[in-house]
Amino acid sequence: MSESEQSVLLEKDGDVAILKLGSPDERVVILSEKRMESLQEALLTVGKMAQSDGLKGLVISGAHDGLFCAGADINIIRSVETVDEGQRLAKQGQEVFQILEDLPLTTVAAISGACVGGGCELVLACDYRVLVGNSSTKIGLPEVKLGILPGFGGTQRLPRLVGVQAAMDMILKGRVSPAPIALKIGLADELVDSPDQLVSRCIDIASGKRRPPAKSLGLVDKAIAKFSFVRNFVKSKIEKQVSKTTGGHYPAPAKAIEAVFRGLDDGLEAGYQREAKFLGELIVTPECKSLVHIYFLTEESSRLGKSAQERVEGTSIGVIGAGTMGAGIAASFLMSGYPVVLVDTVKEARDRARGRIEKIVSKKRSFSESKKKKCLESLTLTDDLAKFSGTGLVVEAIIEDLEIKKKVLGSIERIVGDDCVIASNTSSLSVTEIAVDLERPGNFIGMHFFNPAEKMQLVELVCGEKTSDESIAIVAALTDSLGKYPVVVQDVPGFLVNRTLTPYLVEAAYLLSEGHSVKEIDKAATKFGMPMGPLRLLDEIGLDVAAKVSEIIEAGYGVRMQGPKFAEELVAKGLFGKKSGRGFYIYPEGKGKPEVNGELFTLLEIEKAGKKCDSDTIARRLSYSLVNEAVRCLDEGVSGVPGKGAAGQIDLASVMGTGFAPFRGGIINYANSVGAEKLNKDLEEFSRLYGERFSPAKGIKERASSGGSFSV
Repeated sequence: MSESEQSVLLEKDGDVAILKLGSPDERVVILSEKRMESLQEALLTVGKMAQSDGLKGLVISGAHDGLFCAGADINIIRSVETVDEGQRLAKQGQEVFQILEDLPLTTVAAISGACVGGGCELVLACDYRVLVGNSSTKIGLPEVKLGILPGFGGTQRLPRLVGVQAAMDMILKGRVSPAPIALKIGLADELVDSPDQLVSRCIDIASGKRRPPAKSLGLVDKAIAKFSFVRNFVKSKIEKQVSKTTGGHYPAPAKAIEAVFRGLDDGLEAGYQREAKFLGELIVTPECKSLVHIYFLTEESSRLGKSAQERVEGTSIGVIGAGTMGAGIAASFLMSGYPVVLVDTVKEARDRARGRIEKIVSKKRSFSESKKKKCLESLTLTDDLAKFSGTGLVVEAIIEDLEIKKKVLGSIERIVGDDCVIASNTSSLSVTEIAVDLERPGNFIGMHFFNPAEKMQLVELVCGEKTSDESIAIVAALTDSLGKYPVVVQDVPGFLVNRTLTPYLVEAAYLLSEGHSVKEIDKAATKFGMPMGPLRLLDEIGLDVAAKVSEIIEAGYGVRMQGPKFAEELVAKGLFGKKSGRGFYIYPEGKGKPEVNGELFTLLEIEKAGKKCDSDTIARRLSYSLVNEAVRCLDEGVSGVPGKGAAGQIDLASVMGTGFAPFRGGIINYANSVGAEKLNKDLEEFSRLYGERFSPAKGIKERASSGGSFSV
């Protein structure tokens, strides 16, 4: 990025100055150190103009429509190595934004596009904020998702503007809100219908020709601000909730709470000092570095389909199979602006799919009612395959039966155009085998969504032997446009995610067979940082589905993937997991909390254990099972040529696909943090105690001897 692209531009319109955050050529504006210096210089100039030229106001805008500010430079966060350096950066940002707040004139932020992180903290220092009310405008403070807290004054200004309750919700959840929500909570003062109206409206406000409606805090927030005993009560309640949610794994939320309430108790200056101190402490933590690592992996993933982005614009999508996955896939495309043709031969299935899609769309918070309606109007439900004519992508989501898939896909290929890509959502079958009879196998690819498809962020792009690079790029571009992350993997049994996950689930079954309780096993996993335990996960997947996938993976890899057949046994007894209301857990109707199935040990004929493993050993047995298989995948090239890029693909897939603890940065990042030597030693000990399935992968043994990294 050139120096001119890191600067700001200052113009004058009558008695109002207009400060543009960047040049028209920039696609993303970030607050680099160079731009912060340029911003400070421009603000000081505005201050002088107010004194000498009678300037009445300042409007801060993006360089063009849809471009405001994406926040601080994440590369800086990644590079900071000392607490002092982090604290210095925070104080620098605070000082620049304080200059803005202290200007002796009316300041207005004209916001179109993303206004997040440091960009949001910048506009908090303005007197007013006017937003374009379209779907591309977002505002918020996502810093906690990078393991830090807002460090340029956000923890102090936001609670005073919108109240403690709304501010803590934004800060602790890293929430980024659409324009209507920002207006509702008081973060925005006005909305305009189009970008064309934005700057002129802001100039009117800055010049004093108009004033937005005055805002005031609610009674509860006024009480929080005024009475220390109310603050203490609210703080205690928030701390308990955060501790429960994070499990103590993420230090940033606790620090953010302390910074906010320190400022309310002792004043702004004390709050700013605590904020800067905490940013310095957090920015060097392993949790921050791991979360930043994941952030950059998501950025790399979004570039996989860059070459095909223009080609996929305006394309239409076909989905065959109106079951749970097909409906979720269709809804994902609809909500991203694509017209969808959903085909199923069974009318009842189509009707259920319509109801499910309507429910999914209705829950989209950022959509207006008119947009929801338009979205659903783009859906065609039919039993006629001919409707796929003219589509750019058809996704197959039918029964996991090889011969049925081959027959159906052959029929689709004869209908669609020569440049249409056909994808299978198979979770277990060979993509190469499915494509064996197709006339254009280069146009065929695996597009493995995870359940629920409308929510899960990972999509595995599975390459058959003849899948073309162009097909990969097209499907990657489409996946990115859904707000999901594509990872490109090879066609091996289980692909990447299910292959690495299987030993983890198998080990949970072994632990259960030894007499460890469901609660002990799942609690050890969640304490490690997994979103849910392995036995609860099996219930969520569906024990019938898990049993079928396990059978295929066991056939592909043999004894190390074999384990107790508890899923099959429960299915034989009519227990399918959550969808049947009973599995390892019992699921009450409605929203009740699931309870461990008290009959489980009797049903599975398991004897209670004598000597048990402690929680730490259970967690290591589970996590090392993941690591061992992930290293095999890495060295076999399942996620690409072994090295940093392939390791990153596995890290991203493990976090977005299996829920592997984000604060650990993914499986390979975790393996590096443990170290090959310790992993090798522990796995050899586990192999001696629990079985050959723990025998260290060749790549772990080699790196233990050489001292090598898993990411090189």
